[in-house]
Amino acid sequence: MVFRSLVGCALLGCALASPAAARPTLDNGRLDELSHYQVLTFNDPFKNGIERGKAIGVIDATPEEVFRVATDYAKYRDFMPRVTGSSVREATRDHVLVEMQAELRWPAGSSKVTARYTHEKLPGDIYRVKFGMVDGSLKQYWGSLYIEPFAPGKTAITYELVAEPDTVAPKSAINRGIKRSTGNFVHALRQRVNELHRLGYLHPEPIAPRGTDARSPLVGAPPPAPTDDSSSLKAHR
Repeated sequence: MVFRSLVGCALLGCALASPAAARPTLDNGRLDELSHYQVLTFNDPFKNGIERGKAIGVIDATPEEVFRVATDYAKYRDFMPRVTGSSVREATRDHVLVEMQAELRWPAGSSKVTARYTHEKLPGDIYRVKFGMVDGSLKQYWGSLYIEPFAPGKTAITYELVAEPDTVAPKSAINRGIKRSTGNFVHALRQRVNELHRLGYLHPEPIAPRGTDARSPLVGAPPPAPTDDSSSLKAHR
């Protein structure tokens, strides 16, 4: 999730204690903004003055395509702002361990983090990625990606982030950076998907037809909670 400020290392975080639903419920007005490719950003209270940042945007690609690009962690250094290094240290059926370095805005500065990513495939062509820091230079950094169908050939992605640098800085400045970073992550991911399409490197799965009156999955109840039997997905490259 990213890193024109704190997002630089989309792989940090404490193990998702009391995680919130990955995306907010949107009314028709916000859905209209989303359909015009605006990236919507939100802040929710977390604890000790630190807020949880969220951003949601639409990408012209299938959920499977977006998932593949979003989990190509070794390539983050190629397209995520301020990320200077990224590598996969371990990949198993249950998780991926990623190491990342970034030169972030004040108050974070130079940061290095190792984080564990877990992947879920949910019903309805929905993907969820959670990440949590196992080692690094921040006090905490964790979050999630929620990838879901928006319209035929279009996907909505929600990026959620809690981050706190190990430095003395006003909480207000940290929270502004978190919110800005979530929006930057979504913008960077969308640009990456668009570029890969333009170069012919990214090919979608067949798109199933939907009725013209199909209700957007972004309206109504929040996404389902994960279940114990949710299948884990291997990282793609």
